[in-house]
Amino acid sequence: MLRTLVAALVLLPSLVFAAQFEAGKHYEVLSTPKTATPEVVEFFSFYCPHCRAFEPFAQELNKSLPKGQKLIRNHVDFLRAAPPEVQAELGKAFLVAESVGQGDHIADAIFNYIHQQRASFSNAHDIRSLMLVNDVPAMVYDAGLVSPKIQAEAQAVKDRQDFYTKAEVLKGVPTLIVNGKYQVKFGELDSAHFQQQLNELVAYLLAKKD
Repeated sequence: MLRTLVAALVLLPSLVFAAQFEAGKHYEVLSTPKTATPEVVEFFSFYCPHCRAFEPFAQELNKSLPKGQKLIRNHVDFLRAAPPEVQAELGKAFLVAESVGQGDHIADAIFNYIHQQRASFSNAHDIRSLMLVNDVPAMVYDAGLVSPKIQAEAQAVKDRQDFYTKAEVLKGVPTLIVNGKYQVKFGELDSAHFQQQLNELVAYLLAKKD
């Protein structure tokens, strides 16, 4: 009996949050078509201080997603903080890191390099050096950058960016889109329970039928 009561009390905040989610308040319903399969897409930039603040929440959200799903992370190239080619190269470096299971580690390292150390990347060599210092082997990184898999993923990132920009959905970062149809409104989430409410909202939108 006690175990049942404890379990119910643990579940209660989640049920309350889900019951309170409202279109126009916690999320926007987009005019873009709904995806054929459930997906959670994030647009971010390593140069964005808001993205740096959101990074721990993004990593935890990724861990909370249903089995077989992952947060599809897209590094944009349109911020004024660096040339587009450097931003694109950072995006590809992150894809390589993700492909070898070091996405979170490298994301933290890049955010720290830019925002904590106040350093900058001038070219692809600077990015490669950071990757190697942070335990991505040179052979793995170099091979990954030119692999068809990473090339295809980098093109997919660019295509998504262009699609949502043209649709006037992607106007800044971080941006979180669920099933191609719903955009999370971060400012309306309860700051005291931000992670839990974010996870619950994304789960709610993933399962949403209309």
